[in-house]
Amino acid sequence: MKNWILAAALVFLAGSCSVGQPEIKYGADECAHCRMNVMDAKFGAAIQTTKGRTYVFDAPECMVPFVGHNGHLVEQEVGGWYVSDFAHPGNLIDATKAFYLHAPTLKSPMRGNVAAFGTDSDRKQAMQHFPGEAMDWPAVKKLFTDE
Repeated sequence: MKNWILAAALVFLAGSCSVGQPEIKYGADECAHCRMNVMDAKFGAAIQTTKGRTYVFDAPECMVPFVGHNGHLVEQEVGGWYVSDFAHPGNLIDATKAFYLHAPTLKSPMRGNVAAFGTDSDRKQAMQHFPGEAMDWPAVKKLFTDE
């Protein structure tokens, strides 16, 4: 009986532990892909692996090719994809649910020129200043994948 209670308590504690959202230290962290310092809080990105390791990137154009056939990680190792909300710099949002804008005038760090937004209304507002193409996560992945 004691062993069953101990086992149940351990399962509960393990399940309640979470790694939490990654943090990017702008100006200090180095992009895991291109090795530039991550400077612009409007474009930062991060991956958290299923084992809890965090990789930081200066923009989605560095994050996407880091995973996949030619990358450092396989997709199954990714526990979470995060991008900075362009409308709220430094606020990381779920990359798979973000609303994207691809526009040449965005001038992202590696010139992928893609910005992420937490809401479609923020993206539409930005499109007034940065005319371009509205995209979703699969389109962004396709844009930056070498495969």
